[in-house]
Amino acid sequence: MIRTGEQYLKGLQDGRRVYCGGELIDDVTIHPKTRGYAQAMAGYYDLHHDPEHQDVTTFVDDDGERRAMHWFLPRSKEDVVRRRKYYELIWRHFKGAMFKRPPCSMLPVFYTMVDDPQPWEDNSRFHEGRPLAQYIVDSWHRIKNNDLSFSPMFLDVQYDRSRDDALAETPMLTMVDRNDDGIVVRGWKAIGTGMPFVDELLIGNLWRPGQTPEQTVYALVPVNSPGLSIFTRPSNAAADASEFDRPMASLGDELDGMAYFDNVFIPWERVQHVGNPEHAKWYPQRTFDWIHVETQIRHVANAELIAGLGLLVTHALGTHTAPTVASNLADLVRFRETCRAFTLAAEETGFHTPGGLYKPNNIFVDFGRAYYLENIGKMTEILIDFCGRGIVVYPTRADLEDPYIGPKLAEAFRGPAMTAWDRTKLFKLIHERFLSDWGTRNEMFEKFNGTPLYLIRLLTMQRTEYQVDGPLTELAREVLGFGSMESIAERAAEAEKQSHYASVRYQPEYARDQDQRDGYYAADDAKREDAAKA
Repeated sequence: MIRTGEQYLKGLQDGRRVYCGGELIDDVTIHPKTRGYAQAMAGYYDLHHDPEHQDVTTFVDDDGERRAMHWFLPRSKEDVVRRRKYYELIWRHFKGAMFKRPPCSMLPVFYTMVDDPQPWEDNSRFHEGRPLAQYIVDSWHRIKNNDLSFSPMFLDVQYDRSRDDALAETPMLTMVDRNDDGIVVRGWKAIGTGMPFVDELLIGNLWRPGQTPEQTVYALVPVNSPGLSIFTRPSNAAADASEFDRPMASLGDELDGMAYFDNVFIPWERVQHVGNPEHAKWYPQRTFDWIHVETQIRHVANAELIAGLGLLVTHALGTHTAPTVASNLADLVRFRETCRAFTLAAEETGFHTPGGLYKPNNIFVDFGRAYYLENIGKMTEILIDFCGRGIVVYPTRADLEDPYIGPKLAEAFRGPAMTAWDRTKLFKLIHERFLSDWGTRNEMFEKFNGTPLYLIRLLTMQRTEYQVDGPLTELAREVLGFGSMESIAERAAEAEKQSHYASVRYQPEYARDQDQRDGYYAADDAKREDAAKA
């Protein structure tokens, strides 16, 4: 089944409780604060029914059923390339990734669960032998067969991080009861994106010191569940504005927010894991690896948009031949190509997971994401500098259509090879995308999406074999003529063992199997590759 836009919108009219800007919204498909994004997501579903794009947006599964590509599980490098082409089309459809959380960008959180579900059951507590691994597989088939969407909510409320015991005192989501039918949870999950516009919430944790067993819950919860309320930030949508005057905000706002669970009942069949903070330390970060693959592709699209806008602006102003401007344009182009190179490198050096998926190299994915975040501010500044005062003073549609001032403005804003209308449209788009409330929120989303920059850097040392006695220091040790590194390695290992946070030395094998390996485990990788081919 591939849902139509009409079916999707009807599914949103299910009595869900959504608070936005001081209002309780009865129907997110028609309210001015929410209807734009709801319509945009309906267009996303309809895109999969467009015969022109069918070969890119859909696939035929092993049962002969045609499905949307957001359900496609890649099992080879060729499959990963096919998925990339799909995501490139989606981000172009959304005007260079103006919206960052369509279903195809959220459903991959479930890939690691369905790829290797047994660790979620084996490491659970309180489940009393229930087949949680089978529940994961069943949930995947249920949401796939109905073409449903969900929003992952793995972050919790902010708290006093100077004390390890402070987390237990927060009003974060906690299991308060359980029985033969399921569990009952109460408290907040924060933060999620697009929650008013999905069918279910995928709740979970990214481990923090002091997390209790009762706070460690992973489950799928329908958005219209009794006792569940969605609270979002104020909407930046400009529903009544023209697309010329507000080229992005007039099309909607995907909304970030929180979810409050007031004694919400969750049947066991919807639970993936419960009760083990140690599992939360090791494994759930791997569930976001697949989202970060899509993030990397989105970054390339955004970098391409910036480079293209830079070329258009400098030609509109006649400055493109100036040596300084040409040099800065080259930086924009190089930024796009470097982001793309990380994507291609991740595909080329991917590996097979325990469940047989072909996973792009998570090392290059994280390096690419870090490169983007470290440089996007500079690239945006270059683009804005190109604009000069044109990005500050520009006419509205009403100004240009005024019988007296309109023709005079048209003459004043005309470019060397561009009309005043087109030049104004160009400046408005840049202002909306990078300087408005709507645009600033988008840039902040990229900054903190999944994992912020400092954590991306930390993951480099937590998930790869960059150790003092590992392969990365082998050449340096040979040049120095060092002998055994046993003593220094022992000290390093002891320090890592005492740390709260994850270390590659101590992670369980089931977690390590979801990471690209470097050096230490090359022989194991060869065996795993042979098994996957067999």
